[in-house]
Amino acid sequence: MNNFVLSCCSTVDLTKEYLEKRNIHFISLHFELNGKHYKDNFGHDFSADELYKAMENGADTKTSQVNAGEFEEYFEAILKEGKDILHLSVSSGVSGTYNSANIAKMELEDRYADRRIIIIDSLSGSSGSG
Repeated sequence: MNNFVLSCCSTVDLTKEYLEKRNIHFISLHFELNGKHYKDNFGHDFSADELYKAMENGADTKTSQVNAGEFEEYFEAILKEGKDILHLSVSSGVSGTYNSANIAKMELEDRYADRRIIIIDSLSGSSGSG
């Protein structure tokens, strides 16, 4: 059996400490607040409470998916270690991030033919029952 890495998007609804304790890798989505760019890094740079308060006060906010180039760089670092990847993506129903991950996978398949990247759309794992 090959070594593999469990991976997810920062939207996973788990803490960074939980992920790190279990050696689960993650890629950060992005957001803007009043024109300033931030990575979703589990509140390290900007807490959820601060974000919600700013939104209540009328701040201009935008979210942004991870692009294919970012995924390619992220995945390649793992593949270079000789590991396969099982990645759980934020739902394709709310973000284009899943599509970006698949584009990166296609770009890497020829270069790393002996490795596997499996990407799971969390939409397919959700029943909507909370």
